[in-house]
Amino acid sequence: MSPSPDPAIKQDEISARFDPVRRHSPLIHHISNYVTLHDCANAAYAIGARPTMAFDPQEAAIAAHHADAVVWNLGTFNCLAATAIQAALPVAAARPIPVVIDPVGAQSYPGRLQFAHECLAGFASLAERSQLACCIFIRGNESELAALIRAKDAATGEQHAQPSGGVDHCRKRDPVSFSAKLSSYQQFLAIFPANMALFLVETGERDRVLFMHNGRLERLVHEQSCLSLTRITGAGCVSNTLIAATTGAALMADIGCSRSELAAAALAAVAGLVRAGQLAENNSTGIGTFRSLLLDELGQTSMT
Repeated sequence: MSPSPDPAIKQDEISARFDPVRRHSPLIHHISNYVTLHDCANAAYAIGARPTMAFDPQEAAIAAHHADAVVWNLGTFNCLAATAIQAALPVAAARPIPVVIDPVGAQSYPGRLQFAHECLAGFASLAERSQLACCIFIRGNESELAALIRAKDAATGEQHAQPSGGVDHCRKRDPVSFSAKLSSYQQFLAIFPANMALFLVETGERDRVLFMHNGRLERLVHEQSCLSLTRITGAGCVSNTLIAATTGAALMADIGCSRSELAAAALAAVAGLVRAGQLAENNSTGIGTFRSLLLDELGQTSMT
């Protein structure tokens, strides 16, 4: 397992990954959490991307055909969202774009967990027939990803109470459980076809991007966090938008972009959110001003 050599991404590296977003203005289709649509749309605009929200199944398929990146957030999950995602999946899968899936609350709601697995199975089936062109990012906190990799638990409905959070989640690291967790991530990723570009993005006290390359687990790490991001809704949802923007812009700039480059773009996205949060935190007087300043700092973070 290969970690990134530098656990903290520098500001110039973050800006370099956000610069293509400003140059290419990727269109990001969201089928997203109703609670945070406003935050995601404004975050996209702040960094130079273009958001679109289409929940009707017919419109979702049309949007997936034109978008440069897609975000499927399973928060406030319902039948309409499920149908819209099912309509968009084959369209997005056939295109060289990133699909970001956020299994919000998968550790608590078996229906969301099962649906996330159904999406992955659909992508895997297309990959086996050499009909998959997109890359897939599963972005979640430790609890959500742990639930996702326990496929048997999805079938039995067994629940495991665990702490949860996203880029806003801070907890102490247990070296033993960390090693076991990496092993479970590797086993999970190895289940899928080798030609299926699947990434796990774990956000928390440390942000990690994990993927398989030549049969081995590769991981990139960012070792910083921002406490104020734990005090607002939508930090994780915004990170989905940023990942879609940086990876989508990377593919717009180079359709042959390697998995390593895509992983680096995804990590820069979450690192950029943390950095913007840290700067906003320095000047805020509470969560209201912090939220406004966060958007301002995201705009600055994405500037070279």
